[in-house]
Amino acid sequence: MNQPLLDLIAFAAGAVAVLVDRRRAVMVACIAVALGLSPAAAIYGGGWAAVLVLGAAAAGAGAGPLAGLVAARMPPRPGLDPVQPVGAPPEGLFGPRSARVAGAVIALIAASWVSFNVPVGSVAVVQGALFPVAFVFTCGVLRVFLARSLTDLAVGVAVIALAVGVGWVLRGGSDPLPAAAGVIAIAPLAAGLEGWLASRRRLATPVAGP
Repeated sequence: MNQPLLDLIAFAAGAVAVLVDRRRAVMVACIAVALGLSPAAAIYGGGWAAVLVLGAAAAGAGAGPLAGLVAARMPPRPGLDPVQPVGAPPEGLFGPRSARVAGAVIALIAASWVSFNVPVGSVAVVQGALFPVAFVFTCGVLRVFLARSLTDLAVGVAVIALAVGVGWVLRGGSDPLPAAAGVIAIAPLAAGLEGWLASRRRLATPVAGP
């Protein structure tokens, strides 16, 4: 797979990570980023690296609903709504989503510069191989710094964990897989925590009668 195609796939994954909102945002971001970074992980870390990243996507997709099922069996208590924005609503013209899109444009330029000027382990800078990781990582940082809700924070943490894990693989091939696995495991943990909070909030909210 050539580098421009890897960059395009990672760009699409980063765009999803920047734009996704509402319920199941963490799950969608985990799946999109894992699919976007798994080709790069496979090329520079081997098949097991790709399996690790895709496994994190599967775990992230299941962690939220599973945590919600566990929370549903517990006594309802008032809690935080992870989706409730603190500032402007996500769909506002000058709200968080628009700010994230503007930041993603800057992230695209920064990731391009990093990929051609910063060496990482055995990856030559002239290849531009670091762009997928650098762009997705920057998109995750944007979600954290521009967060208006706990869901935004969970999305950002999950995206950063996946990007750092794949970057670890790029740095040393298949040798650092155990360490990379420890970092990538943060992504499904973030998805599970968000699912837990969302379920507890729904249980504590009284349903209006007819």
